[in-house]
Amino acid sequence: MFVGLTLFSATEARSQEGFRAWVGLYEPAHLGWLENENRIGELCADPSNLDECYREMLGPKVSTYPLHSEPDASSSLIGDVIVVAVPGRPLSAHFRPAGSREGTPFTPDLFLQDWGYGPYFHHTVLAQQGDWFQLPPDPWEQHVWLHRERESESSSVIAVQPEDIIEMNGSSWYVVGAEPDALLLRAEQPGDLWCEPGDPPPTQPAEPTRRSRAELVDSRGHLVFRLKYLKGC
Repeated sequence: MFVGLTLFSATEARSQEGFRAWVGLYEPAHLGWLENENRIGELCADPSNLDECYREMLGPKVSTYPLHSEPDASSSLIGDVIVVAVPGRPLSAHFRPAGSREGTPFTPDLFLQDWGYGPYFHHTVLAQQGDWFQLPPDPWEQHVWLHRERESESSSVIAVQPEDIIEMNGSSWYVVGAEPDALLLRAEQPGDLWCEPGDPPPTQPAEPTRRSRAELVDSRGHLVFRLKYLKGC
């Protein structure tokens, strides 16, 4: 079990302390659709309708989410995020600019193909205003705002909390403290996530380092770290 990782709805995230990092780009319905392959015998039990049922239940489920220039549905439309769920495959995403008929595939900043864990299909969030989340450029060319429904699991926000372990620039770090715009880090030690028999080795004294949000993102604003143990031990 991954210790310290906390998954919040948009409403809960506003009242929780921690370093708000990523916002989900999926809906709970997408995850259920991915499982259709494993439930096809149950879903398509009528032998007189197998062909049509299989085509429907094993076909793609497509959802579109508008991206705006401001946290307002009446502001300029920059484009759409298109999320595709195909039973038996990982979720996928495309960005389609406003006025275009073609989309560009992209991988969210925090992603795990195995949707049985997490799930992890989240993108860096820069700011939040109510139910609106600001995302950094790339693959779109500017900062954009994404709306996620209040009280919905689809608006899940992952906030980094103390005791999380992250990977950054080839090194592993233990989160000693988490503020809205900074993390207090020290190098990971063997006992931070102990999965072996017996007691973990004692934690060795280490002076933590404070990293501001500005030090934890790239030139476009995307976080340069990810959670290390997405599947636990």
